[in-house]
Amino acid sequence: MHMKFHIITIFPWSFESYFNSSILKNAKEKWLFEPIFYNLCDFSVKNTRRVDDRPYWGFPWTVISVEPLYKAIEFIEKKAGKSLKKIFLSPTWKIFNQKMVSKMVQKFDEIIIICGHYEWIDARIFEIFQIEQISIWKYVITSGELATMVFIDALVRYIPWVLSKDSLREESFSLGLSWKKEYPQYTRPEEFQNHKVPIELLSGNPKTIDEWKKKNLG
Repeated sequence: MHMKFHIITIFPWSFESYFNSSILKNAKEKWLFEPIFYNLCDFSVKNTRRVDDRPYWGFPWTVISVEPLYKAIEFIEKKAGKSLKKIFLSPTWKIFNQKMVSKMVQKFDEIIIICGHYEWIDARIFEIFQIEQISIWKYVITSGELATMVFIDALVRYIPWVLSKDSLREESFSLGLSWKKEYPQYTRPEEFQNHKVPIELLSGNPKTIDEWKKKNLG
C-alpha cells in the first residue's frame, strides 16, 4: 500500500523535522506513505501572495480566504484525476479516535488535508466541497500543521508493513484490547526505591500474566 497525503499549508517547511525522524522517516523511505506539500501562497489571487483577509464583522484578526483554498483543492484533484477525501483539522467537531484511524487507512489511499491558520477558514469552502472536520481533542492550538502531523502519524502507523502486526495487536485503543487503554509496562530491576514489579508478571505463567493484563486495561 502507498498512501498519499496532499497537504495544503502556509508553512510546508514546518513538517521537515518530524517527517524525517523515526517511524515516519522509515515509512517514507520504504515508499509506504508520501507527503506532498502545496504552499497556499502559490494559489493567492493577490500579487502580495497573501491568502487571508479580515472577516466581515470587523474583528482585528484574519481568516484564510476562500479563493486560494478553492484553487488549491481544484489543482490537486485535477492532478489526481479524481475527487479525493478532504480533511480539515478543526477544534469544534468530532474527535479523532483509533477506530477512525483503522477505517480511513482501509478506505482511502489519498487524502487532502487543509492546515488551518489565523482565526479560521472561509466557511464557503465547506459549501463548495465535502470536507470532513476532525478534532485531535477539545482544545485550540495555533498551528494546523501540528494537528496535521498528529493526524498523519496516527494513520501511517496503521499502514501495512510500517509496524509489525504484533506491535499493533496490543497497544492502547487497538481492536486487540477491545479499544481500551493498554495495561502498564514494567522492566528490570524488579524493585526500585521500594516500588516492585507486580508479582503476577514475575510468575512466568502465561495464563496468570494474561489475566493480569485484562484486569489492568484502562
